[in-house]
Amino acid sequence: MEIVKRSLGETYPPSLYLTIHNLWPEGFLVALEDGKVAGFIAAVPTGQKVARVLMLAVLPEVRGKSLGRNLMELFYANCGMKGYDTVVLEVRKSNTDAISFYELQGFSICGGIGSFYSNGEDAYKMMKVLRS
Repeated sequence: MEIVKRSLGETYPPSLYLTIHNLWPEGFLVALEDGKVAGFIAAVPTGQKVARVLMLAVLPEVRGKSLGRNLMELFYANCGMKGYDTVVLEVRKSNTDAISFYELQGFSICGGIGSFYSNGEDAYKMMKVLRS
């Protein structure tokens, strides 16, 4: 919860994380740095061949160490094992660092969602087609 608060500026109840994990354990991955949780990805299946990243968060002080990239690569492999060929996510329009990160991962902006976040901020919807 602390990583989400510090990285994404959001606060969610603890039960949400357990619910997401229970929906698809292979979509909930944790990255460690010096034996401590430093980041995670939480994703769920949203269609027959589509996975949706609900959260990707890495502590600000450990960014730039490839934790996010490594989480995503493992996530893509897990998607492939389940037969998912598309990944979607939402990102704050103001979060240019995250948008750049996702574009480097092969995502493209495919739409927008008004007032998506708890503070009323708009989001971009992004999509990536996985290659076999």
